[in-house]
Amino acid sequence: MKGTSKLACLFALFVVSPGHRVRRDDIAHYLWPDGGANAGLISRHLSDLRKSVDVRVGSAGTGVCSMELPRASVDYLRFHELVKQAQTSRGMGALTRFEVLREALKQWTHEEPLLGLPGKGFDLLRSELRQEWCAALIDCLRAAWEAEEIEWILKETEEFLKRFPGNQNEKVFFYRLLATASRSSSEAKKLITERKRTVGKPVDPALAQLFREVTRNTFKPRGISPSRPEHPIPRQLPYAERDIVGRSGELASLRQFLSQRKAEGRGAVILLTGMAGVGKSALANHLCRMVEADFPEGTLYANLTGFAGEGTSPAEPGRVLGRFLSDLGVRADTADIDAMSGAFRSRLATRSVVMVLDDAAHAGQVLPLLPGTGSSVAIITSRNQLPDLSAHKDVRVFRIEPLDRESAAEVLSTQMTPDTRRRCGPSVDKLAELCGRLPLALAVIAGQIRGRPAQGVAELVVRLSQEHQRLKELRGPDDSLSVRLALDCSVATLSAQAGCLLRQLALHPGPSIDWAATMDLGSVGVGGDTERAVTELVDANLLELAADRYRLHDLVRAYARHDMAPGADDPDGQLEERTIRQILEHQLQNLAACDRVIDPQRSLPIEEPRGLRVVDPVTEEAAMAYLDAEYEALLQGIDLALRGGHRRYVWLLSMALVSYQWRRNRHAEAERQLRNAEEASRGLASPADRAMVYRMLAGSQIRAGHLELGLGNADIAVRLSRQQADAAGRLSLAFSLHLRAVGHERRVDLQAAEEGHRSALELFDDLGNVAGAAAALNGIGTVHHARGAFDEALRTCGEALRIFETVDDANGRANVITTLAEIHLSRLERDEALRLYERAVAIYRELSYWPNEAKILGRYADALLSAGNVERAVKALERVAVLCEFMGDERGLRRVMDRLEGMR
Repeated sequence: MKGTSKLACLFALFVVSPGHRVRRDDIAHYLWPDGGANAGLISRHLSDLRKSVDVRVGSAGTGVCSMELPRASVDYLRFHELVKQAQTSRGMGALTRFEVLREALKQWTHEEPLLGLPGKGFDLLRSELRQEWCAALIDCLRAAWEAEEIEWILKETEEFLKRFPGNQNEKVFFYRLLATASRSSSEAKKLITERKRTVGKPVDPALAQLFREVTRNTFKPRGISPSRPEHPIPRQLPYAERDIVGRSGELASLRQFLSQRKAEGRGAVILLTGMAGVGKSALANHLCRMVEADFPEGTLYANLTGFAGEGTSPAEPGRVLGRFLSDLGVRADTADIDAMSGAFRSRLATRSVVMVLDDAAHAGQVLPLLPGTGSSVAIITSRNQLPDLSAHKDVRVFRIEPLDRESAAEVLSTQMTPDTRRRCGPSVDKLAELCGRLPLALAVIAGQIRGRPAQGVAELVVRLSQEHQRLKELRGPDDSLSVRLALDCSVATLSAQAGCLLRQLALHPGPSIDWAATMDLGSVGVGGDTERAVTELVDANLLELAADRYRLHDLVRAYARHDMAPGADDPDGQLEERTIRQILEHQLQNLAACDRVIDPQRSLPIEEPRGLRVVDPVTEEAAMAYLDAEYEALLQGIDLALRGGHRRYVWLLSMALVSYQWRRNRHAEAERQLRNAEEASRGLASPADRAMVYRMLAGSQIRAGHLELGLGNADIAVRLSRQQADAAGRLSLAFSLHLRAVGHERRVDLQAAEEGHRSALELFDDLGNVAGAAAALNGIGTVHHARGAFDEALRTCGEALRIFETVDDANGRANVITTLAEIHLSRLERDEALRLYERAVAIYRELSYWPNEAKILGRYADALLSAGNVERAVKALERVAVLCEFMGDERGLRRVMDRLEGMR
């Protein structure tokens, strides 16, 4: 496919991406660098590409798209395949390797890769492809020198310098000078003189040495060749047992980093870190195989056995140094580690070596083994983040995460027959998630499902779904692959306090936990420095800090709950109970602090916090933001309390969460939690407090449109309130009557609605509850409006607004402003109605009250359309669409999108 169209750009992006898989975000970035891309636009271009090329283009729900390309059909892929063949085939002679690489270079039909494709993204890709082509050329020159193809070297390097006159690639010039010196010493000296004049002195150690030997007449035609060393070139990478899947993004980033360092003439130190079993060693091995052709002086490998388990100590760096020096032809005359490390760095200063230091336990193991100056590269893997290493060296740290969903499923599905794969697709996805998308766990399960029918795969899902035995299932037949043993080795290095905190974090119900909650957990553990324990867990990659919250991997959580060997951190056997109570109390106190800001009219029977870190949100927006982050953990906290029989927390957590749920359109979840709260409150709460539970339950149902259910529970709230004759009971009755009146109003029973609002108003006035009285007046005004008594409605609601402007109840103020807007609209006073709608919308937006903002924006848009202002109506409805997305209201979103489609 040729040209510079978006379709050509998309095709090229698939061709050059590892595995021909591209994320949708990358498609947007490369094809629309200035923005403007959306899911529909990308899908249309993918569809057009399917029609234009005779290959399969797939799109995954995980945001990754793929293309199946026959390698023989694309010049770049033919080039890439031949280069790979030359680099990986063992036993290939120099002449054969030269011929294969020369054929690879012939596939590169354009001097400029991705010719004409616009954008910074493609500019960067072009640069990477040029480097790839140049690396292949250097490999071919090396093979040509070994095969004594001197004339070809002279011809090719001359053409290279003609095509790229400003190119200062020292490796290419090295072989040009080498071939020239083997023919004529005087011509070689002329080349050196001209090179120094135009470029300057060489940086590459091998080229500088060649300069010296030619200038001093000590050059031996075959003596300096990088391919004819005085000692065998080490190539020590271990055999790769499995293909690597789903790491194209990481490999691309790592290769780009190494290419950049190579272009600068600098070496690199890379640390691959991540939890046990995430595939660090496999990634390091694969990366090293991809780049080892760029390191002519060898590949070194050492397993540092940092986490090999009981009975195996971490490797001593002195022994590893001694072996590396010997492998590089250096005799170690001393056992002093500093002297050996100095000799090693000196050797690497004029050599280009890549080394893999696998499974390091601490920085002290690797610091003596790192290169100094020069172009050598060290790739380190460790379960720990090795903070001391970064403090000593210019280290690039790459944290390796579990696989994405599509790649994890691919690891499993490749072990199935096509029929089994077709019949149990959902089971494969579920298995991948139960394995936490961890490569080690996936490898274990891949071995177990090989040859299983669909029914056997489904049974495996059932067994793995039981958390208490999950780790028992995730082990191979001979324990060579075992997630539990891998985690044993990680946990064995922890301090007592870090181990205790890990157990406590595993009891926390949420998907994540914030810093304050973590610190409060530590206060009921074994004592000591909780912050140090957290740092230890993070450094060990057993606890992840993401988006300012801590998170445990599912398998680490399962291990800490059910498989972690008991320690001395629970002498009385009460650690779990103390931890759960601390979790629930911390959640309740922080939730209550937010609820008091969101709904200051409510009063819940919650004691003052003692010894806990409690948030202090200044604004409703801050309180809502805190609960947005904590919501899933709070729901699971209620479930934890329910399972453990902690009725007080079931009741109070559910009640304190309602106001937030209403503002986030989570009425069904509120109703479900409040049913549990109603049952839990029996025998614990006063009649007025139990009435509040029924009132919140009724409010959730009325907001969800279940009027009869809501009115039934409002009746119960009224009856319970009448059972308590004190001020708290009378206030509860006032709120209950008002809520029931709202239900009657929505059922268009205006007489009952007015009677209820007036009864509530009388009680609110007697009790001096100003905000309640204003809300009741607004209710009465709404009834007047429904009856067509607009002047009376305006007078009553105007009085309600004057009251609300004297109290701190922004939500009540927005409610009455909305009523006034609708009254003015009924009086055909559209401009005033629009002004009031805008005021109400601004308040709801500030309160982060999504359902009310969306509802009023819809009415505002209707009023704008009746005035002929389509442009402003479209903007209002676009905001409604955004709010529907926030609330997960798919039906509402479809309605709004359909409406917008008809207006544009």
